[in-house]
Amino acid sequence: MLSFRLRRAAIAYLLGVLGMSTGCGSSPTAPAPVAGLETAAASEPSTSPTRGLTGETVQVFGQGFLPGATVTFDGIVAGIIRFTSTSITVAAPFHSPGAVDVVVTNPDGHQVTLTGAFTYEFVSLTASPSVVGTGAHIAVTWIAPSGRGCHGGGDWIAIYRVGDPDITGAANGHSNLWYDHVCGAVSGTFTLTAPNQPADYEFRYMVGDTAVARSNLVKVTDH
Repeated sequence: MLSFRLRRAAIAYLLGVLGMSTGCGSSPTAPAPVAGLETAAASEPSTSPTRGLTGETVQVFGQGFLPGATVTFDGIVAGIIRFTSTSITVAAPFHSPGAVDVVVTNPDGHQVTLTGAFTYEFVSLTASPSVVGTGAHIAVTWIAPSGRGCHGGGDWIAIYRVGDPDITGAANGHSNLWYDHVCGAVSGTFTLTAPNQPADYEFRYMVGDTAVARSNLVKVTDH
């Protein structure tokens, strides 16, 4: 049975993001407190809020976790990265912005709910124009959360052909077409040259190797 000391709780970001071997460095974030459970001893003080983006590596602290336990965010199963009886490290699954409950369930069915424990932050991307000729200029305007940091360039924005995977196999670990780092900025606009190959494209806001938001479609034509 799960046993938690109900004095104070925390859910904390780790310093990485799942799947960082080929993508850009994620923004390191200090551990973040969440009301509901008492943390195990943290390696450094917690000063950040309990907020983040899809793909964020999140650590849930407590007691009595059993092998085979699951963690869900608003009912969506999170991939487990690391497990001990007092902490479970997961990658936050895809979800729209807003606060969600985090639930830990042991194999014997006992569970604990951390109400509103994690808040998915808002990110938006807007591309213009929506139809453009090859070699012409495209602009992408973004809005992103504050406090993301600039380690390794931080989060990044790239253009992809619609339908292509986030991990393209590019030697630089980014997009084969175009990318630029956000480096902690909360808003801005990038202007670039449209790809030479006519097709449907989109911009993606990337955390490591994971797209957390996509722009409207941009149709690139040959005239």
